[in-house]
Amino acid sequence: MSKKTLKRVLIFCGIPLLIIYLFFQFFFTFYKMPDQTMEDTIKKGEYVFINKLAFGSIFMGIKLPGVSTIQNGDIVYMIDPSDVDNPIYAKRRIIGRVVAIPKDYFSLNTRRVVVNGKIVEDLPTIKHGYRVVAKDGVTLDSTFFNKYELSEYIREGQKTDMNIKYKKMYGFIDDNPLEIWEIPMTKAKAQEVDKDTLISYTRKIKSRVPGRYLKIWPYCNYWFWNRWNTEPSFEVPGKGVSVPINYRTIRGYEEIVSKYEGNKIDATKDFDIFINGKMVNSYTVRNNYYIILSDNRDRFYDTRTWGLVPENYIIGKVIGKK
Repeated sequence: MSKKTLKRVLIFCGIPLLIIYLFFQFFFTFYKMPDQTMEDTIKKGEYVFINKLAFGSIFMGIKLPGVSTIQNGDIVYMIDPSDVDNPIYAKRRIIGRVVAIPKDYFSLNTRRVVVNGKIVEDLPTIKHGYRVVAKDGVTLDSTFFNKYELSEYIREGQKTDMNIKYKKMYGFIDDNPLEIWEIPMTKAKAQEVDKDTLISYTRKIKSRVPGRYLKIWPYCNYWFWNRWNTEPSFEVPGKGVSVPINYRTIRGYEEIVSKYEGNKIDATKDFDIFINGKMVNSYTVRNNYYIILSDNRDRFYDTRTWGLVPENYIIGKVIGKK
């Protein structure tokens, strides 16, 4: 084969391949949902279509500009903030739902999302944890769970205060412990399960967990939060917002100040906070941040796990699935 012919073949094959590469790099891509954190909106194993042009993709570690703004309710394709072992271009990609944007006031109130003082009604596909109590003497097995297409369920301890509570509630006198299950379900599915003749009780778990739940971001005693309640409202940091910096609040903002905005933080034994060698009591945020939750709210990898999400980590919008 002559050099001239070889050159033509390379051009003939190379240009289409380059176009395909650029298309998936900058415009659109596919993503296979690897877990159950977005069920029932996106089920494990389903493929979704990602519009990377919407918010700007990452190229050679640089965030490109997008053509639209991120809004509450958007399902976004994003860099996984919990991936700390790789450079930004090589970090894992995940999916989540935006529930609060910069300068919104956000809270969870017994599971309900509250933004700027207004309750955001759940979509029909969003799952919450429900407590399901079987009737006295009933054993739930795979036949029951398969009937309702329930793939996630956890049986609570067999001899607990919960057993005593429900024994009294229903007047049961049998000493055998009740079967009590925690199951993430949509509202419609919970209503369906509640009507089953094997079930005594199906209710959304709403209890206000006492004390501080330190496995929930921001992992400190100042914010009296757990995975279902984060009141009082928290202002989502945005560009130009001044946030208070002291020994109480620093755990909530240290990732913004140091990890995402590249400053050095030092704290003294007297609880003074220094940023880049200067003692401060506030910090003016340079970028925009977002609160992102999973749709399967009790099986979560979201802000409650890894904190606020910077805008340059959001690199695509889910526009459909197959």
